Amino acid sequence: MGPRYENTPQPRPTRVTRRQALSLGLAVAAGSALVGCGQEERTANGRTVLEFPSWQAGDSTFSRWWKELIAAFRKQRPDIEVDFYGLPFDSYVDQITIRFAANDRPDILHLPARNAAEFAGRGWLTPLESRLRGTDVAGTWTPLQEEMALDGKDYGVLLLGYGYCLYYNEALLRSVGARVPTTVEEMITTAEAITGKGVYGFGATTAPSPDNYTELAAFVVGGGGALSRDDGTFSADSDAAVAGLDQYRRALAQAPRGIQPQQRNELFLTGKIAMLLDGPFFLNELAGASTRVRPALSVARAPFRRVPGGVSNSIHIPAGLDARRTQAVWDFIELATTPAWQRRYVELTVNPAPRRGSLTARAVARTPELELFQNLADEAVSIFPGDQTHRERFGRISDIVSAAATSLITTGESTAGIAAHLQRQLDQALESS
Repeated sequence: MGPRYENTPQPRPTRVTRRQALSLGLAVAAGSALVGCGQEERTANGRTVLEFPSWQAGDSTFSRWWKELIAAFRKQRPDIEVDFYGLPFDSYVDQITIRFAANDRPDILHLPARNAAEFAGRGWLTPLESRLRGTDVAGTWTPLQEEMALDGKDYGVLLLGYGYCLYYNEALLRSVGARVPTTVEEMITTAEAITGKGVYGFGATTAPSPDNYTELAAFVVGGGGALSRDDGTFSADSDAAVAGLDQYRRALAQAPRGIQPQQRNELFLTGKIAMLLDGPFFLNELAGASTRVRPALSVARAPFRRVPGGVSNSIHIPAGLDARRTQAVWDFIELATTPAWQRRYVELTVNPAPRRGSLTARAVARTPELELFQNLADEAVSIFPGDQTHRERFGRISDIVSAAATSLITTGESTAGIAAHLQRQLDQALESS
């Protein structure tokens, strides 16, 4: 259940005030003030305005695709205007959750895909089953589209599924006579040899963050284990999971302490970190490395037994929109799924598109790494829970796993002991829900 608000009359803000408040991250203040701001206000120059907040609006890579898509949609639907604007990622889900709880939902809903099941479980998303049957999405999309399903119904369209890659500094590897590692043990041994004198062999998120879950789970799933089973039970204390947790812990020992993802990335780009794991989207950041470091930076297959993969972001129709707005949002989503716009997605974002066959020879010629990214995405095993109940409660599960990651970083307790505690916490969370 989302936050509750007192039903106190408030001044009705203009649409500009709403955007300003949200963009500044004033979610709590804006949430109560926006109760009653209905869809009927979202018009401009006689056109229906579809409000579309997104953390990608300010991203130099992904925003290009969105802006081109919006321009094409405007030609297809001249009666519609799309109000595309940015919100900070760190508070994005919290702000959108507050708006839904206040019954002031945007029209086009962009979500981190791992949160989609939670929104669907609260009744906040419109099922897309009947609409998707009129498309070829079911037959052409990545299998990771399954993450959009709840109770056998799809509630969104996945925009990016990926496999983890190993980004590395070849000069630092050569400094210790190492090659690109092909196993986790090789990666850890190489990292141990490099760490010292202000340089770290491995980079990871070592301060509390939602990324603690993804980085920890990548080691567990990559080694053949799992934190969550499809039958609704947890397996954090299984032998395979404990082995993955221990490798993760040993890798973390070669990483800087107390850093967030962006700090990790900056240290890698300045030559202070030798290796890190991330998705294909990190490739675009390599251009920001110094001229001294950039020639040494490259990417390879992550050195796991199987490819750990994730779902990045997805697009949805909020429940409760009137029929006209619902159709307009669907028209926008459907345009995004077409072969032409999926190919354009690959070209502009340098990421694998979910539609099979979107990787063109021209795109590969410009960015050879795309072939690796596509192969990894095709093989990827999701690091997120498969069980429906676990997916609906992912926020709580993620918090518990992140706390376990902190214990692995900061305490001397045995890995098996931390895994046993993690198992108990997960079981209790499920029982108390």
